[in-house]
Amino acid sequence: MTLSPEATDALFEEIARSFERGDREQAIALAVAALEQGLDEPLVLLLAAEALEAQGRGPEGIELLRRAAEYAPDEAEVWYCLGTMLIRQGREDQGLANLKMALSLHPDLLPALTNAAAVSYRRGQLTDSAQFYQRVTTLDPDNADALAALAAIAARQQDAVAAKRLAAQALALDPDNVTAAMAIARVELGDGFAESACARMDQLLNRGDIGEDERVAILDLRAEALDKLDRSGAAFADYQARNAILIRKYAPRMARDVAERIVDQANRLARSLSTQPRNAWQATAGSDEAGATVGCRHIFLLSFPRSGTTLLEKVLRSHSKVVTLEEVDCLSDISGEWLADEAGLDALARLTPEQAAPHRERYWREVQDSAGAALKGRTLIDKLPLHTLSLPVIAKLFPEARVLFALRDPRDVVLSCFRRRFEINPAMFEMLDLAGAARFYHEVMSLAVICRDVLPVAVQEVRHEQVVESFEPAMQAVLRFIGLDWEPALTQFARNLPADPRTPSDIQLRRGLNTDGLGQWRRYRAELRPVLDTLEPWVARFGYPRRD
Repeated sequence: MTLSPEATDALFEEIARSFERGDREQAIALAVAALEQGLDEPLVLLLAAEALEAQGRGPEGIELLRRAAEYAPDEAEVWYCLGTMLIRQGREDQGLANLKMALSLHPDLLPALTNAAAVSYRRGQLTDSAQFYQRVTTLDPDNADALAALAAIAARQQDAVAAKRLAAQALALDPDNVTAAMAIARVELGDGFAESACARMDQLLNRGDIGEDERVAILDLRAEALDKLDRSGAAFADYQARNAILIRKYAPRMARDVAERIVDQANRLARSLSTQPRNAWQATAGSDEAGATVGCRHIFLLSFPRSGTTLLEKVLRSHSKVVTLEEVDCLSDISGEWLADEAGLDALARLTPEQAAPHRERYWREVQDSAGAALKGRTLIDKLPLHTLSLPVIAKLFPEARVLFALRDPRDVVLSCFRRRFEINPAMFEMLDLAGAARFYHEVMSLAVICRDVLPVAVQEVRHEQVVESFEPAMQAVLRFIGLDWEPALTQFARNLPADPRTPSDIQLRRGLNTDGLGQWRRYRAELRPVLDTLEPWVARFGYPRRD
């Protein structure tokens, strides 16, 4: 039923009055009714979107908010609501972009500043997060949470003096502030006082008012402290408890949003490639003319997370002729349709040069947008470990590209994946369970072996332990493979690391090369026992010492 203009105005005024007097429940109910009758003013769309999300229909709510943004592109509140809903639905990249849009229209919108700061922190964008939080403290000097967050950022950036000062300010305003207490504990841990850090985390965990997100962070930090104290059994128990919380939190989202688990996709791809006719895969889909126009050497750096790809990328980016893409995904959207099912994989096997051309052009457009540097005459390192699953696409679209494949002791890899706290996505969700991480590793390595056997790709293995222990000879071999000469700057890679760590490896590499991470699995031998049989074939295949 379409309302008359008079009825429309009256209904909108009633919604606005309910909203202004704080009766949000009434305003939402009226907005839902109004939307059903064709009234789609921005305020109506905002309130109706909130109702849809409460009913578990978040994607529909997001679409309403996008309509509101089209109708009112200059309204900061609309962009803020869209951004926060996207974030709640697990789409943090898009959500953060919308929060920034809100702040471009209203720089002092405190909720948008706070949310943008928190999301930036979770994503490792510490410099951006600090700027948002500093703006919050300018507007609200007694905001203990913002001061505590700035303390946490300073602690992660190893600025102990600032971390202690900011944490003290936060605790003076809020003596029970968990983030401030954790910032102090992180400083203590960095200064070598692991016992003190551990005791501080014990006190926090014994409190009755700790939320699940806080418990995850506390367990994570206590596990680090226990590991430093060589109490590996207790540390493993904390990692396990932390991951159990994350599994409970993210399992419903994965079940809802992920059509096929990535571990199952790796298994399916391996089975398909091993049974399909090889001649289809040996044939390329023409040359990469778009890449030739860009004019750079093309290298993919692949493997499995925590296998040494970050170290390799950081070293290579120190070379004067190298440009690297650091965990920037320019391939998955292109690969997705082909890798989704058997029909897609069959279509990829039969891909013609004409069909391949627009996908190549799209890839290189995204690369050029992301690289931040001229590519002509340079060597591009496209590093994203789990693009191992996209090797069939790489072979078809980029036949001239070369692949560096990082290897590390499988037991260290799986242990590290289980221990480290990643941003949760479908791949990292598999790491939350030790057996699941081991199975995922097995499936990805199985796929990699089959791809190397079936596909016409040039691959060079790079062993992490050799890079750490025999740096120059190992890197000389890498450079020969990718066609570059040695430069002394490669030994100084740690000096050129960015201020913001993007991965757990980034933080570790600030110390430069060290052997601390080698053979860590031995300290956790008892805890790893359930997965050693799964990993044993790979230990043997890659030539690592057996169970010693």
